[in-house]
Parts: sequence; C-alpha cells; structure tokens
Amino acid sequence: MSFRNKLLIAFSSLVFITIIAVGNFSYRVSMDSLTKQTEENTRLVIQQLRSNLEFRIADIQRVSDFLFWDARTQKLLNRQQTPLTAWEEYTNYLQPKLESALQLSTHTVHVTLYINNETLPEIYTRERQSDRSRKEYSIYHSSRLKDRPWDQDRLLAQDQSEWGQFFQDEDNGMISVVRRLEDISRFPLQNLGILRIQVPIQQLFDTDNIEKPGNDTVLLIQDQFGHAVFKSEPSGKEPISLAALKNNRNYLKVEEEIPVMQGKMVLYVPMHEMQAEAEKLKVATLVACLISMVILVLIGAFISQYFSRRVTKIVSAMESFHQGNYLKRIQVKDRDEFAQISNSFNQMASTINHLIEEVYETKLRSTSAELSALQAQINPHFLYNTLSAISTLGKLGQAERMHQMIIKLSQFYRLTLNNGKSLITIEKELEQVQLYIDIQRIKYEDKFTVSYDVDSILLPMQSVKLILQPFIENALEHAWYKNNRLNMRITGRLENGIIELKVIDDGIGMDKMTTAQLSRLGEEALGYGIRNVDERIKLQYGSKYGVHVHSYLGMGTTILIQFPAEAEQ
Repeated sequence: MSFRNKLLIAFSSLVFITIIAVGNFSYRVSMDSLTKQTEENTRLVIQQLRSNLEFRIADIQRVSDFLFWDARTQKLLNRQQTPLTAWEEYTNYLQPKLESALQLSTHTVHVTLYINNETLPEIYTRERQSDRSRKEYSIYHSSRLKDRPWDQDRLLAQDQSEWGQFFQDEDNGMISVVRRLEDISRFPLQNLGILRIQVPIQQLFDTDNIEKPGNDTVLLIQDQFGHAVFKSEPSGKEPISLAALKNNRNYLKVEEEIPVMQGKMVLYVPMHEMQAEAEKLKVATLVACLISMVILVLIGAFISQYFSRRVTKIVSAMESFHQGNYLKRIQVKDRDEFAQISNSFNQMASTINHLIEEVYETKLRSTSAELSALQAQINPHFLYNTLSAISTLGKLGQAERMHQMIIKLSQFYRLTLNNGKSLITIEKELEQVQLYIDIQRIKYEDKFTVSYDVDSILLPMQSVKLILQPFIENALEHAWYKNNRLNMRITGRLENGIIELKVIDDGIGMDKMTTAQLSRLGEEALGYGIRNVDERIKLQYGSKYGVHVHSYLGMGTTILIQFPAEAEQ
C-alpha cells in the first residue's frame, strides 16, 4: 500500500472517530444545556412562587406581631379580673384591637386566642361551624387545649411560630400558624396562652397568576414533617397522586425551602416537551456529523497527496525546531533511512527540550518558594493582632462584636487563600481590604473613615495579593494624632500601562529621616510591612516596580504602589 493511501486511510479513520466523539459530546452538552435551562426556568418559577408565598406569610405575620407585641394586651391577659372589669376591658380595648388586627390582613383570616387567665370570659361564634368566608376572631380558655394536636411544652421558644393543619383545618381547607403569647415585660417570661391564626389554603398558595413551565406542572407544599399541605392539579386533566409523582422519570423535580414555614415547595415539571426538543436535537446532530465527515474525508484526500513525500515531514519538523518549537516530533513506523533520521531528530529534540524545561522549572520553583515565604509572613502578623482583639472582646463580654469579627476574619482568609494562587484581581483585593476595614471597624468603631477612588478599568486586572491591607494596618497602628479622627483614601489609576495604587492618610505623618529609612526598604530596622510588599512585587514583576513612601510630619502619609498592567508575569 502506498504511503498516500496509508495516510488517507489513517486520516479517514481519525476523522470518523473524531466526528463520532465530537457529535456524541456535542449532543450530550446540548442536552445538558437544555436540561439546565429547563431547570433554571423552573427554579425561577419556584422562586417566584416562594416570593409570593413569603409575601402572603408576611401579611399573616403582621397580624401576629400586632397582637404579640402589644403591651396593653399582655397586661390585660395577665391581670386577674372581675366579670365587670373584664367585660369593660374586652369592650373598650381587646375587641377593637382584634378587629384592627383582622383589618391588617388582605386574607380571610380567623384569629383565635387561647388564654391561661380564666377570670376573663370566652368569646366565640355560637354556630357549630363558623363562616369561613369572612374574617372572625375568638377567645377560648387554654383548658380547651388538652389532648389537642399541640400543647404548651411542644410550642417553640419565644417569638417563634409553627405552621401546620390542626383540629379540623384539613377538612375546612385551612392552615394555621400558632405562637406562644408571652408577657415580655417580666423576667422570666410569663406564658399567657396561645395565638392561632387560620387562613384558607387556596388564598395562601394561590398560583393562578404565575405562568408555570407546562400545563401539566404540579405544585406541592410540604410542612416540616414532610406532610403534603397543598397540591395543585394539572388543568383539564385527572388528578395525579403523590405516589405516581415520586421517582417518576417523566417529571423534573425541583425543590425550594420555605424557611418561614419550616417546610418546602416542590415543583414537578413534565419532561415530554423537553424530550421532543431532544429528538430534534439528535437528528440535527446526526446530519451535521455526516456532512462534516464527507467534507473532512475530501480534505484528507487532498492533504494526503500534498504530504506524500516523507522528506517534507523532516524539513517541516526541522524548521519548527529552528523557530523554537521544541515539542515538534516526526511520527514514523518504518525502518528505512528516513525513519533513522527521524528517530535521531526526535531524540535530539527531546533531550534539548528536557534540559530547557529543567532549567526553567528550577528557576520558577525558586522564585515561587521565595514569593510564598514572603506571603506567609504577612498573614501571622495580621492574625495575631485580630485574635488579640477577639480575646479582648471576649473578656469584655461583647459576644456580638466578637461574633461579627470572627465572621469577617473567616471571609478575609477565604479570599486570602484564593485557591493557592499568588495573584488576585484588584476587585477582590479591594474586597479583601474592605473585610479588614470591617474587622477594624468593630474594634475602633467610627474613629476612622476609608474612601475609594479606583478606576473601574482596573478591577478585572490582576495583582499580587495582600498589597493594600498592610498599609491600612500600618496607618491604623501609627498614624493616629491624639484623639483626632483618621481619614484614609485608596486610589487607583492606569498610567502608560502602569497600575498605580495609593494609600493616603491624614495622620501624624513622618519626618524626613524616618521616611528615608523606610524608602531604603532593604534594612531590617524599619518598614517590615512595606519591605514585604515591595519584595513580593519585585519578585513578581521585576526590580523597577515596587513601593514608594511620601510623608511629611503633621501632614499625613502617601504610599505609592506600582506594577505593570500587562500580564507578563
């Protein structure tokens, strides 16, 4: 078989395998994209449903808060009353208060108070079944709660609510939220009874105004125990049971937590529409693969004729080697003279390439190790100061401020780690500085201000990480003048391809001798933080870049940081 035919057969086989692989990959990627798009659309719908539900729940919560936090109601429910005074209090205050609470909600709510103070009378509808189409309120003694679905001990802690279907809620198409009433003016808190608000399920979970992904979509609302509270049915079709929906591959299942109800929302979207699109996509992919295969085989025949001479391979490889491409190799299987030349060339290229890589990697490892060592020196210094501040807050008993400082510290170090990379975008560098400032704000409160004036064009550009924070830290430690407020400003500009970042403060400043000692940067006596940042910039970008200090006693200090905007590192 001639060399041309060998090359043509090999190329055709490669094209066939590649087209099959690429076609299969493209189909899978497209299917994944289609599925993700469907999931995303479904996720947006379910988030909108949850948002609407939370808005309605907030409406109910307003009624609950209106009664729960009313001090006069708490005092009335806690005080022992005579029948006459109790009825006066009811008529003059409590009943108007309950009427006002009902008007706060746009839903047909039913408010019920179960009170522990049995010197107060009960108020309720005399009919056996109250009218669910209008707003109502009732007052019962807590003794009626015995052997009911909940009791005093099962309810949550103060200012927490529990949603569910109690008593005959399920039969009446209602859902309730219960909350323990407390006298918050006393300590320890005194239990006054139970507040229960009922609302029709169809009003709370109304989804008619939201466009769902498909007419057969089913919405399911579950409580904290996994029980179905509400289930919508496909329009114009027979209801689908929960058992048929579970583990049904013909439906895409998307869940969303509902924290305010301690439950979750589940949306079942039918897959038949997406499957129809998938079939169209499969046919289109197959046709594209066949057309591509024919075209590439024709191209391969032309290329086989063009590269039929082996000497062309050798000349091309040597030319590539001459131009600096040391990875170029000549593929041979025969044992003739051309194969010997090709093997010798390949061995020579491998040896030279190995030597070049070994020298380059050795130098790169040395520079990386030095840069990592300098980077490691910054973190312990800041961590020590922050942990000392946290310890002080702990001794003072300021738990909330200590908690906020620990949260900010964890966020700061998450950005500092940066997946092990030594470079970071300027946007993330500024974000890291802001986290440090937030930490110091907890310590110093409003004794200093920080403003930013950084060109937006710099934000996606990269720099060595932790080049601004050490100077903010130095300013907070050394720039205070008596009890004056300290003002700092961070600026960023792009000048002739050079990024210039400045940290400016209006603190006490430094005299010329101190500034000169800091500017030398190589000495050990002064400027540890400045020297560390300067050395890291010089290691990354070159000796002509780094840190410059400008300061006058009584007039503040300006730190200038310069490095190239081009990613030549």
